[in-house]
Amino acid sequence: MSLSRYTYKTNASSFGIVSKPNFYSKSNDYFFYAIAFSLSLIREFIVKKMISIQGLVILLSIPIKLLIVLLKYPFVGGINPKFRNSLIGSFKMTVYKTALSIPVKDSGFLSIMSNYFIINKLIKTLYPTLTTLPNYGKKYDKQSYWLVESKDRKPSDPVLIFLHGGGYFIQTMPSQIESLLSIYHLLEEPQKKKLSILVLDYKLASHGHKIPYQLTELIDTYTNLVKDGSKNILLMGDSAGGNLALIFLQALKIDKLNLPYPSSVLLISPWVKLAADNIQNTPGHSYYDNAAYDMIPFNSHASEVLEYLLEDSRVYSLTISPGNCPYHETDWKDIPTLNHPGYSVFVIAGEHECFRDDVLEWANHALQSPLTPQKGDSQGRFNPKTHEYIRDIPETAYAEVVVEPWGVHDSVLYFENSIISLLKNNPRLNVKSLNKVEYFGITKIVGFLNKTLSSEEKKGVKPLL
Repeated sequence: MSLSRYTYKTNASSFGIVSKPNFYSKSNDYFFYAIAFSLSLIREFIVKKMISIQGLVILLSIPIKLLIVLLKYPFVGGINPKFRNSLIGSFKMTVYKTALSIPVKDSGFLSIMSNYFIINKLIKTLYPTLTTLPNYGKKYDKQSYWLVESKDRKPSDPVLIFLHGGGYFIQTMPSQIESLLSIYHLLEEPQKKKLSILVLDYKLASHGHKIPYQLTELIDTYTNLVKDGSKNILLMGDSAGGNLALIFLQALKIDKLNLPYPSSVLLISPWVKLAADNIQNTPGHSYYDNAAYDMIPFNSHASEVLEYLLEDSRVYSLTISPGNCPYHETDWKDIPTLNHPGYSVFVIAGEHECFRDDVLEWANHALQSPLTPQKGDSQGRFNPKTHEYIRDIPETAYAEVVVEPWGVHDSVLYFENSIISLLKNNPRLNVKSLNKVEYFGITKIVGFLNKTLSSEEKKGVKPLL
């Protein structure tokens, strides 16, 4: 399958990342690109018999659903409160929600762009001025690429490993790299100068590498960094990547790996609980209450799906799915990254995302966050008393837990990526000048990193190797 037919024959605006004076022109570009892309995939899959009948029917429904969204928009607005005034956001949510309902066994064929292609071809072509970074796109080891490696990197300089989401069965999306690159460029200069970012190119369950194979790859890359002298390693994971970060912490603790703990961990809509309970799909629970707003369908985590994703049935394991295990204080208290001075942790979830209750329940037990449960509707207004918990005391790790009003699953990396077009036009853009509602998650993450990376002292413990 030729990737160029899906990429270079469309202009940059097709990805929803280049601003145009006419809003509807931009929205229509996205609409027609999405339809053309879907039809091209369908044709390819039919010719090569690469997809099941169920998957084909779902793919065929995408253009129809997009047309319905387009026709309804002038009269009722977008498809949920967050995107009430955003046609592009409504298009993207429709595509993502439909794509996630495709059978997992078919999903591997949708990951047509490799991380190498996304980083070294697509993103580099679209944003040449933003990717002129030290060692951009260079391989570090067999399963990771540098987004940037700071010049004259010292052992104490921070290295952030990015763990992409996608349910362990979908490849990195360009929007995730766009948002990550934007976060880097928005950092204050002293923090940006020392920070390196590494993208873990883990293998997918949809390509035959079932969970927890990805954990072994993270351990391998993490070990390589430690052997090379790195003493200040951070993890950032969204959705399934957030799960990977959490089970890595548990693996360090339970398996007594001879490695230092990460100095910081950033969790974006982490998939804490792989197997949702049936009661969670009843009124009063976020899976049920947010089903109409979010991209994550409850049935996407049915038992047959997990059987396809997991190597065995050990879902009730702290190194597979912490949220499916009974919560005990000792399981998290002894993890330095979460509870020891000098470390830090950031967690963000959306008010309207299905994972919300699971994320906040974990944060309550692991970080003593009081932000659960969430009741009522914020009307899109941020209230620090109900949407933010900051733990800033010298006796323990620094922690921020944030709920985005009307936020949806993984909004930071899937819907806030339009910020890169602003940076492309103005590389000196300051985070303080951003729209704090439109770019809620990115401004929070940049603020967290500016604060926690400000000290030149080592945040991690000395390597045990």
